[in-house]
Amino acid sequence: MITYFKRSLNDEGMRKLDKFEPGCWINVVNPTDKEIKYLAQKFELDEQNLISGIDPHEIPRLDLVEKDAYIFVNTVSSDFRELPTYLITITDKFILTLSKHTPGFLDDIIENRIEFITTQKLKCLIKLLSMIDKGFDRATINIVKQVRSKKSIMSKLKEKEVNALLEYEDLLNNLVSSYYHMNLLYEKIIQKMRFFEDDREILDDLIVEANEGFNLCKSSLKTISNIRNYYMVLLSNKLNRIITILTIFTIFISIPAAISGIYGMNIKLPFQENAFAFRYVLFLMGALWIVFILYLKKKDVI
Repeated sequence: MITYFKRSLNDEGMRKLDKFEPGCWINVVNPTDKEIKYLAQKFELDEQNLISGIDPHEIPRLDLVEKDAYIFVNTVSSDFRELPTYLITITDKFILTLSKHTPGFLDDIIENRIEFITTQKLKCLIKLLSMIDKGFDRATINIVKQVRSKKSIMSKLKEKEVNALLEYEDLLNNLVSSYYHMNLLYEKIIQKMRFFEDDREILDDLIVEANEGFNLCKSSLKTISNIRNYYMVLLSNKLNRIITILTIFTIFISIPAAISGIYGMNIKLPFQENAFAFRYVLFLMGALWIVFILYLKKKDVI
């Protein structure tokens, strides 16, 4: 779907247009092959870059084609589980955004909750990057809180909670990769594109925030690794205790089974004519049990 919006300095709010006008913002969501070809031909855009704009595996990067700048970034989905690709294209006449799904922050722009002057293309770029950065911050903080909550109950973790930690680990790895490439992208944008001093300072702030998010994610990944190692050691200890208990129980059963098996044989045995033979057998079992228990206590097994 292709929609056109425009807001100049003299406009009070964002206007939706019926057709293209210079200085407008072209918002493209989940485009068809036909729409991509139309955009490439109508506005002389690079078709391959437009196709890459809906590729979920695209990494943040800057591609300059003649006078047009194609800026690929990642956004954060509402459930923080995906980092879909978002393409921002800056040309002399307009700004174009393209994505597979509509990012949540676009509603704030369309409904005028955020000032978005489409005729000031570079400032629009800064606004978009800032909103994307806030989404990353929210996702990072949310996941870090979840990880820390699990850390406080490490010894009581259940399988479901451990599986959740593994999901967080995967999400954090994705965030680390995105933060790293976003940092490279910001630096390249500063080098390749001309900004006013105030806008450059905002980009510098985004680089600092991306570094902070990167380090926070790395720290949380280390925490998850420690929790996982602790959980594995805990499981191993529990398994060893269970095996030890079963082994002791087996031996306790085996002692009387062996003795009763011998005295149950249909041959002549010592004391078989003695009236107290059964008591002697029980005494022998008890004595062997006591010796075995004392041995286990000496070895700190029980």
